[in-house]
Amino acid sequence: MLSGLYSAASAMDVASARHELTAENLASAQMPGYRRRVIPQATFESMMASPPNIAGNPRERLLGTASGGTSHDFSQGHLIPTGRKLDVGISGDGFFGVDGPAGPLYTRNGSFFVDPQGMLMTVDGLPVRGTNGAIVLPPGATSETVQILSDGRLMSNGLQFAEMELTRFSNPENLAPAGSTLYSVLPNAGASPANVVLHQGFLESSNVSTVNEMADMINNSRHYDAAQKAFNTIAESIQKRIGLR
Repeated sequence: MLSGLYSAASAMDVASARHELTAENLASAQMPGYRRRVIPQATFESMMASPPNIAGNPRERLLGTASGGTSHDFSQGHLIPTGRKLDVGISGDGFFGVDGPAGPLYTRNGSFFVDPQGMLMTVDGLPVRGTNGAIVLPPGATSETVQILSDGRLMSNGLQFAEMELTRFSNPENLAPAGSTLYSVLPNAGASPANVVLHQGFLESSNVSTVNEMADMINNSRHYDAAQKAFNTIAESIQKRIGLR
């Protein structure tokens, strides 16, 4: 019975975590470049068939509900036309490089602006990285005169003055969130130059489906309620067994 209590309690814990993650996805559904966050789930059959690997105890992994931690869904979002010159959408599995406070960071949020010094910045106030360092507009260029080509080259008055650093990762699961749409690189992420297509005057929306997230929220609530009822039933049985009720 005690193992049943643990199973029910762990199921409540995972359902609560999924509910919070779903709420976070819904809150960020309108944020350009946001990647949906998920908690992976394995089937009961796959867990039973897999070899024991937790502390050498074949029963320990079967006592309750376990999650594999939070991961990101890096599938493509829709491209939305904005008509703004410094809005850039990505088609493909690449990221814009930016200079973070402690090193390079990566994002798919292509909403940029130019600061008073002529430097191209993200909405988080971080410099956008080019292949030769931070991107700075040449004298006389403005945000309205900048042309961003599909391969990442930046032109003004017919002359190229910079090229965006575009990076793909063969193991994107090794990217760690460093903000709402920012990621830092963990070991073995497999960084390489990205072969993507950029769209000036567009923004990539988040890949969150509000309909699916609302359905998930209802399912999570039902899973929590079911686990809670199981927990209360087992607790009452234990109380009766030991004579407390």
